[in-house]
Amino acid sequence: MPRYYLIMNPTCHSGRGRRHFDRIISSFRALGETEVHYTSGYEDATLSCVAAIEQGFDVIVAVGGDGTINEVLNGFFYEKDRSSKAKLGVVHVGTSPDFNLCHKIPTDIDDAIKVIGTGKTKKIDLGRIDFTDIKGEQVVRYFASNVNIGLGPLVANKANSRHRKYLGDFLGTLVATLGSLMRFKPVRISVKIDGEPAVILDNLINVTIGKDPYIASGMRVFHDIAPDDGKLYMLSVQKKGLLSLLARIPDLYMGNFLKYKGASLRYIKEITIESDKESLVEFDGDARGYLPAAISVVSRTMEVIVP
Repeated sequence: MPRYYLIMNPTCHSGRGRRHFDRIISSFRALGETEVHYTSGYEDATLSCVAAIEQGFDVIVAVGGDGTINEVLNGFFYEKDRSSKAKLGVVHVGTSPDFNLCHKIPTDIDDAIKVIGTGKTKKIDLGRIDFTDIKGEQVVRYFASNVNIGLGPLVANKANSRHRKYLGDFLGTLVATLGSLMRFKPVRISVKIDGEPAVILDNLINVTIGKDPYIASGMRVFHDIAPDDGKLYMLSVQKKGLLSLLARIPDLYMGNFLKYKGASLRYIKEITIESDKESLVEFDGDARGYLPAAISVVSRTMEVIVP
């Protein structure tokens, strides 16, 4: 009988997610031996995942949103390469279910638990990022969805702090995006892609690098990429006039970024990014540090329970 370790974030969805916790715990205890950990702060989910792996649990379950999922999956690689046979399960009770949508994991709680009970898995790619964290330390972390530089970190901070709490996921993120965009000053970065000479991206609104077609709260990118194909997409959006950009907001939300003349899309395996000014880095829904950053794909490295 499998052993489950539930890592539960009491603050997810502005604290509303915890109302489901008792039902989730009860359902897992019906499946097998279950232990529960409630997170209490930054990277606590990562460290508790490390402890669960050392104790030999078969399935580590992230119960929360994309930020919780990110911290849990980093526990599989914390200060070492992944060597555990443990699998990652996800029960989403957060806001934007970008990871679930990408991997077709149900967002309904009961359906998600049934999926985890089957134990069916697939190996997916992750992104690896070397950057300076919020404590000023040079660190290596992994991401499942995408990295944003430019407007993205500002939107994430604003949406996470209050907008989603009062306006909901979709509307809260949209309002945060529009509000941030009106005051945002485009940035200038230097990028070096797949060994090519460095180039300058000027007048940049945002650059997204990742696997997941879902960026935030339903906003998506149409691309030719699979969860396990060993590549990342890079979407850059440069300012070509504020009114033109605002007029294209519906297209951007629907995934038609390339209808905006300042947008470009390409596929990469690794990239280094530098800036002459302090620039925030956001990945998997939270602003986590600063440039410079080195980003690469790690192929088929995470075993996730899926339908």
